Amino acid sequence: GAEYAREIAGKIGDGRVLILTHTHAACDVFASRTRGTEGRVDIRTIDSLIGQIASAYHLSLGLPSDTGAWARRRADGYTELAAKVALLLRASPIIARSLAQRYPIVICDEHQDASADQHALAMACHEVGAAVRVFGDPMQRIYGGRKKKIEIEADSQRWESLKQKAEAFDKLDEPHRWSDGSRALGRWKLNKGRLRGSG
Repeated sequence: GAEYAREIAGKIGDGRVLILTHTHAACDVFASRTRGTEGRVDIRTIDSLIGQIASAYHLSLGLPSDTGAWARRRADGYTELAAKVALLLRASPIIARSLAQRYPIVICDEHQDASADQHALAMACHEVGAAVRVFGDPMQRIYGGRKKKIEIEADSQRWESLKQKAEAFDKLDEPHRWSDGSRALGRWKLNKGRLRGSG
C-alpha cells in the first residue's frame, strides 16, 4: 500500500492520496514508508476520519460538537458513530463527493478488519468517483469475543462481494511479511492453510 501511495501521489494533480488504517501504529509505519510525499499523502485511522465527519455534521447527527468525547463515554461509541456517519453518507452523497474531490485515491489498509459501516465510508467515496484500493487478508481478520456467527458470516460475504465487484483483484505471490523467520507460515497462508512440503 505504501509503495502504491508513493508511486501514485505525484500523478493525481492537486488531489491527495488518503490512507486509512485501523491503528495509530499502522499510521506510523505508513508515514515512515511514504517519506518525501508530505502534502500529497494523508494518513489517518478510519475512526479519526469518521470522527471528523461526525464533528462537522454533528447537528445533523444529533450529537454534541465534541463527538470524540461522546464516543468515549459510551460502551460502543465508535461503533455507534460509524453507523451514524454511514447513514449520513448514504443520505447526503455530496459529503462523500467532497472527500473524493480532495482524495481521488483512497487506500484501505487491513480492510478485512473494517466493520460494515467503516466499509460503507470507503464505498461511498468510490461511488462518487474516488479510486479505492483495498489491501487485506481475510485469514488475518480480528474477531472480538462478542462477534456473533451471523456477523462473521456477513463479514465474509462482504469480502466476497467486494472481490466480485472489483475492477481488478490480485493475490500476493510472495509472503513478504513472513520472509524473515516464518517462511513456512507464509507458504501456508498463500496456500489457504494447506502446507505443501516441509521446512
